[in-house]
Amino acid sequence: MTDLLPIPPGETATDPIHSPADLRERWRALMGPLGFGERLLWIGFVGPDRRMIKTLTQMPIGRAPDRAVLSDVLAGMMMIARESAPGSTLALLLTRPGSDGISAEDRRWSDVIAHIAREQNVSLETFFRANDQSLLPL
Repeated sequence: MTDLLPIPPGETATDPIHSPADLRERWRALMGPLGFGERLLWIGFVGPDRRMIKTLTQMPIGRAPDRAVLSDVLAGMMMIARESAPGSTLALLLTRPGSDGISAEDRRWSDVIAHIAREQNVSLETFFRANDQSLLPL
């Protein structure tokens, strides 16, 4: 499945988010054309006003999630969110090369992150995966 609609303008990246479809469009505006040379986990904040903050953190990742590292990263990012803007949530996007659909590895990333978030009471938005052809919710 490829995106047939035009990429939203960059200035729409901070429009309010009311649904996973809205968040997908914000990620599309931030990412621009799809195509990735390495695997990254992108971490962003959605403020209490439901607008994404355009400052993003990129974390190089391997094929399999490292639970200990992810636990530390999510805890630290959520602490920053709670201290700087109470009511904020984390938005995560896994990017990787390829033109396949949602893979077993993608699902593993989603499962591990969801489990850690539940354990640590981390507020997450819908987790997305982008590859060279599509940006999809996990």
